[in-house]
Amino acid sequence: MNYDYIIVGAGSAGCVTANRLVTAHGKRVLVLEEGALDKGMLLKMPAGVFKMLFEGSPFIKRYTSDAQPALGGRAVSVPQGAVVGGSSSINAMAYVRGSRFDYDRWNDAVGGKGWGWDDLLPYFKRQEGNQRFDNDAHGGDGPLKVSDSRYVVNAADLFVRTMQKMGLPFTADFNAGALDGVGYMQTTTYRGERCSAATAFLHPIINRPELTLISKAKVTRLLFEGDRVVGVEYSVHGSLHQAYAAAEVILTAGVYATPRLLMLSGIGPAAHLAEHGIPVRVDLPGVGQNLQDHNSVVVSMATSGAHGYFGEDKGLRALKNGLRYLAFRDGPISSNGAETMAFVNLEDSQADPDLQIYGVGVMWPDPEGGVLSHGISLMANLVKPRSRGSVKLRSANPEDDALIDPNWLSDPSDQARLLKAMKYLRQIASTAPLAGVIREESQPGPAVQSDEQLLAYMRRTTESNYHPCGTCRMGRADDPMAVLTPDLRVNGVDGLRVFDASMMPSIISANTNATVMAVADRGVDIMMERG
Repeated sequence: MNYDYIIVGAGSAGCVTANRLVTAHGKRVLVLEEGALDKGMLLKMPAGVFKMLFEGSPFIKRYTSDAQPALGGRAVSVPQGAVVGGSSSINAMAYVRGSRFDYDRWNDAVGGKGWGWDDLLPYFKRQEGNQRFDNDAHGGDGPLKVSDSRYVVNAADLFVRTMQKMGLPFTADFNAGALDGVGYMQTTTYRGERCSAATAFLHPIINRPELTLISKAKVTRLLFEGDRVVGVEYSVHGSLHQAYAAAEVILTAGVYATPRLLMLSGIGPAAHLAEHGIPVRVDLPGVGQNLQDHNSVVVSMATSGAHGYFGEDKGLRALKNGLRYLAFRDGPISSNGAETMAFVNLEDSQADPDLQIYGVGVMWPDPEGGVLSHGISLMANLVKPRSRGSVKLRSANPEDDALIDPNWLSDPSDQARLLKAMKYLRQIASTAPLAGVIREESQPGPAVQSDEQLLAYMRRTTESNYHPCGTCRMGRADDPMAVLTPDLRVNGVDGLRVFDASMMPSIISANTNATVMAVADRGVDIMMERG
């Protein structure tokens, strides 16, 4: 089959790209998605995120890393969306853009080629249908609906008040370019339902004749004519097919799958490709390198009463909440469970924040078990990690997942900053008014006091905050590790671009989903020579 454009991956970037190519340019577009169609009530319910993450879901693919030396040999699990809409269909829906300084760093990395905050702000605004803001920093009429939580537990209010008692200013808007302070999170929800990238951008065009969407389609390799990518090979239920693009192929398969597909197709580090007998088309040593992610640690406490969500999904409480949600689209099921957050820098209060802290109205499950009860968890998320990981091939077999090495805590400064964060979380828990409802600390527990004990706990429990990026980063022409040009073309190849989070030179200081969608939008404009 022949199309104008082929998009590999129907995640956040893929949905935006397809929408813009069809609606703004009238192009014939094929979207290939390895996961399933986004059908199911849990995908619509904001609270469904916890059911899917903690109890398993066919819409989530879990990558398991190799043993991590900096974590005492522990392997870690990193989930990704395996469904139309990608991780926007299964994530916690946080709508946060990051700091102005994040994009200044991008712009510096590419030599001032249009990737600063002011360059991306029009795309954030164009996409956004904010239910509270409509001003210089926000859009109110876009397809991506953004709103305040329709339900907030007492634990969230206690957290916000406590952080203010500790000197943090209250912040009404985390999305205007600055992140300092504490406040309530806005989410990609509308009237109590998730608004995924698929909901906002793909569903409205699903019946357009220009669009073809194929789910359960695994792309196995890129097809070439000389140095130009002209199409893809993909399998559906074991049957191989080929599709051709008259214009370009756009990779939006995600931070793990995009570099894997490049390497399977002979684009990547020559020595690594040779290990697997793959002929080298383009020696790009940066493919699969520069993996960055936010990893987090948790202090969890039992409370003296019901201040959060414990028991709301059981028995009569579950029935009551279900009926309330069906009737009014509010109550506990309408919340993502983490209504609040704060941004701080413990080393320099005047510097850009390097920690994101969530106050969550549940006791966090201990990987080694333990009894859950009414509780509150404080999570510190390292948003400026210095550790770097990688994505490599397991084999030349397209059916094999990539080898993921997050490499968390390998940089000593990451360990030091998270250790300081652990102590800060305990300080929050011992400050009124939050301290007044704490009964006891369950994780790491009162017996864990020394720095070495806290570090051991961190190594045992740290996990992803689900924001991987950087494995095909863009950069200057003289940057030997740059995979992409500033216009998101793959170096050394014609007809191929990358629009997903792989392109980020450095990780932003907040949740990445909003940024990925804005990048794809700008990517289309650049590709069509309007950016």
